Amino acid sequence: MYQRARPYLFSALLSLLVLSGCAQLTQLTQLTEPWTSPEVSMAGFRPGEFTPDRQTFIVSLKVKNPNDRTLPIKGATYALAVEGHEIANGGGDLDRQIPALGEEIVDVEVNTQLLDLIRKVPELAITGGSWDYRISGILKLAGGYLPVPFNYGGEVEAADLMRLLMRR
Repeated sequence: MYQRARPYLFSALLSLLVLSGCAQLTQLTQLTEPWTSPEVSMAGFRPGEFTPDRQTFIVSLKVKNPNDRTLPIKGATYALAVEGHEIANGGGDLDRQIPALGEEIVDVEVNTQLLDLIRKVPELAITGGSWDYRISGILKLAGGYLPVPFNYGGEVEAADLMRLLMRR
Protein backbone atom coordinates (compact mmCIF):
# COMPACT_ATOMS: atom_id res chain seq x y z
CA MET A 1 0.00 0.00 0.00
CA TYR A 2 2.78 2.41 0.85
CA GLN A 3 4.48 1.54 -2.42
CA ARG A 4 1.52 2.88 -4.42
CA ALA A 5 1.17 6.06 -2.35
CA ARG A 6 4.88 6.95 -2.56
CA PRO A 7 4.83 8.43 -6.09
CA TYR A 8 1.80 10.58 -5.22
CA LEU A 9 3.28 11.64 -1.92
CA PHE A 10 6.58 12.49 -3.63
CA SER A 11 4.71 14.51 -6.30
CA ALA A 12 2.69 16.36 -3.67
CA LEU A 13 5.80 17.22 -1.65
CA LEU A 14 7.64 18.32 -4.79
CA SER A 15 4.68 20.56 -5.76
CA LEU A 16 4.63 22.14 -2.29
CA LEU A 17 8.36 22.75 -2.47
CA VAL A 18 8.05 24.42 -5.89
CA LEU A 19 5.14 26.62 -4.74
CA SER A 20 7.02 27.60 -1.60
CA GLY A 21 10.04 28.50 -3.72
CA CYS A 22 7.86 30.65 -6.00
CA ALA A 23 6.46 32.53 -3.00
CA GLN A 24 9.98 33.16 -1.68
CA LEU A 25 11.10 34.28 -5.15
CA THR A 26 8.19 36.74 -5.33
CA GLN A 27 9.17 38.22 -1.96
CA LEU A 28 12.81 38.43 -3.04
CA THR A 29 11.81 40.12 -6.31
CA GLN A 30 9.81 42.72 -4.39
CA LEU A 31 12.84 43.46 -2.21
CA THR A 32 15.27 43.74 -5.10
CA GLU A 33 13.13 45.22 -7.89
CA PRO A 34 13.57 49.00 -7.85
CA TRP A 35 10.63 51.26 -7.11
CA THR A 36 9.58 53.93 -9.57
CA SER A 37 9.18 57.25 -7.77
CA PRO A 38 5.55 58.21 -7.26
CA GLU A 39 4.06 61.35 -8.77
CA VAL A 40 3.21 63.75 -5.98
CA SER A 41 1.11 66.85 -6.61
CA MET A 42 -0.65 69.33 -4.36
CA ALA A 43 -4.39 68.64 -4.09
CA GLY A 44 -5.19 71.12 -1.32
CA PHE A 45 -3.77 73.50 1.23
CA ARG A 46 -5.32 74.74 4.48
CA PRO A 47 -4.10 76.51 7.60
CA GLY A 48 -3.29 74.36 10.60
CA GLU A 49 -2.12 75.59 13.99
CA PHE A 50 -1.02 79.24 14.21
CA THR A 51 0.62 80.26 17.47
CA PRO A 52 3.55 82.64 18.11
CA ASP A 53 5.99 79.73 18.29
CA ARG A 54 4.43 77.34 15.77
CA GLN A 55 2.79 77.79 12.38
CA THR A 56 1.57 74.79 10.45
CA PHE A 57 -0.37 74.07 7.29
CA ILE A 58 -2.09 70.90 6.23
CA VAL A 59 -1.13 70.07 2.67
CA SER A 60 -3.17 67.46 0.84
CA LEU A 61 -0.95 65.56 -1.55
CA LYS A 62 -2.19 63.40 -4.39
CA VAL A 63 0.19 60.43 -4.50
CA LYS A 64 0.08 58.36 -7.72
CA ASN A 65 1.76 54.96 -7.52
CA PRO A 66 3.16 53.95 -10.95
CA ASN A 67 4.40 50.61 -9.58
CA ASP A 68 2.77 47.23 -10.14
CA ARG A 69 2.66 46.60 -6.39
CA THR A 70 1.27 48.41 -3.37
CA LEU A 71 3.43 51.27 -2.11
CA PRO A 72 3.60 50.74 1.69
CA ILE A 73 4.47 54.18 3.07
CA LYS A 74 5.43 54.24 6.74
CA GLY A 75 6.79 57.78 6.87
CA ALA A 76 8.07 60.73 4.89
CA THR A 77 10.11 63.89 4.95
CA TYR A 78 9.13 66.68 2.58
CA ALA A 79 9.60 70.33 1.67
CA LEU A 80 7.30 72.75 -0.15
CA ALA A 81 8.77 75.56 -2.24
CA VAL A 82 6.81 78.32 -4.00
CA GLU A 83 8.52 80.34 -6.74
CA GLY A 84 11.85 78.84 -5.68
CA HIS A 85 11.47 79.82 -1.99
CA GLU A 86 11.13 77.00 0.53
CA ILE A 87 8.17 78.06 2.62
CA ALA A 88 7.49 74.90 4.61
CA ASN A 89 8.84 71.48 5.50
CA GLY A 90 7.89 68.54 7.63
CA GLY A 91 8.08 64.86 8.24
CA GLY A 92 6.69 62.04 10.27
CA ASP A 93 4.85 58.74 10.31
CA LEU A 94 2.15 58.16 7.70
CA ASP A 95 1.28 54.43 7.65
CA ARG A 96 -0.48 54.51 4.26
CA GLN A 97 -0.92 51.92 1.52
CA ILE A 98 -1.07 53.38 -1.99
CA PRO A 99 -2.58 50.70 -4.27
CA ALA A 100 -0.66 49.36 -7.26
CA LEU A 101 -1.15 51.70 -10.24
CA GLY A 102 -3.53 53.74 -8.06
CA GLU A 103 -3.62 57.04 -6.22
CA GLU A 104 -4.56 58.35 -2.77
CA ILE A 105 -4.88 61.73 -1.11
CA VAL A 106 -2.48 61.99 1.82
CA ASP A 107 -2.69 64.89 4.30
CA VAL A 108 0.65 66.00 5.75
CA GLU A 109 1.45 68.69 8.25
CA VAL A 110 4.11 71.18 7.20
CA ASN A 111 5.87 73.67 9.45
CA THR A 112 6.95 77.17 8.61
CA GLN A 113 8.59 80.03 10.47
CA LEU A 114 6.28 83.02 10.86
CA LEU A 115 9.01 85.56 10.03
CA ASP A 116 9.96 83.71 6.85
CA LEU A 117 6.32 83.49 5.84
CA ILE A 118 5.67 87.18 6.59
CA ARG A 119 8.68 88.14 4.42
CA LYS A 120 7.74 85.91 1.50
CA VAL A 121 3.96 86.35 1.25
CA PRO A 122 4.05 90.02 0.10
CA GLU A 123 6.86 89.22 -2.34
CA LEU A 124 4.83 86.37 -3.78
CA ALA A 125 1.61 88.41 -3.78
CA ILE A 126 3.18 91.05 -6.02
CA THR A 127 3.87 88.49 -8.75
CA GLY A 128 0.16 87.49 -8.99
CA GLY A 129 -1.05 85.01 -11.63
CA SER A 130 -0.03 81.46 -11.04
CA TRP A 131 2.96 80.35 -9.00
CA ASP A 132 5.27 77.45 -9.56
CA TYR A 133 5.52 75.08 -6.63
CA ARG A 134 7.75 72.12 -5.95
CA ILE A 135 7.21 69.30 -3.47
CA SER A 136 10.21 67.15 -2.78
CA GLY A 137 11.14 64.60 -0.19
CA ILE A 138 11.69 60.97 0.64
CA LEU A 139 9.09 58.27 1.29
CA LYS A 140 10.12 55.69 3.86
CA LEU A 141 8.61 52.34 2.97
CA ALA A 142 7.52 49.54 5.29
CA GLY A 143 9.07 46.10 4.93
CA GLY A 144 12.71 47.14 4.77
CA TYR A 145 12.50 48.56 1.25
CA LEU A 146 14.90 51.32 0.27
CA PRO A 147 13.60 54.90 0.65
CA VAL A 148 11.94 56.36 -2.46
CA PRO A 149 12.70 60.00 -3.32
CA PHE A 150 10.14 62.22 -5.02
CA ASN A 151 10.37 65.63 -6.62
CA TYR A 152 7.33 67.03 -8.37
CA GLY A 153 6.26 70.50 -9.41
CA GLY A 154 3.21 72.26 -10.72
CA GLU A 155 1.32 75.54 -10.63
CA VAL A 156 -1.14 76.99 -8.16
CA GLU A 157 -3.19 80.16 -8.62
CA ALA A 158 -1.77 82.92 -6.43
CA ALA A 159 -5.22 84.26 -5.52
CA ASP A 160 -6.39 80.82 -4.32
CA LEU A 161 -3.32 80.33 -2.15
CA MET A 162 -3.53 83.87 -0.72
CA ARG A 163 -7.23 83.38 0.10
CA LEU A 164 -6.38 80.22 2.03
CA LEU A 165 -3.55 81.95 3.91
CA MET A 166 -5.77 84.88 4.91
CA ARG A 167 -8.57 82.72 6.36
CA ARG A 168 -6.83 82.73 9.72
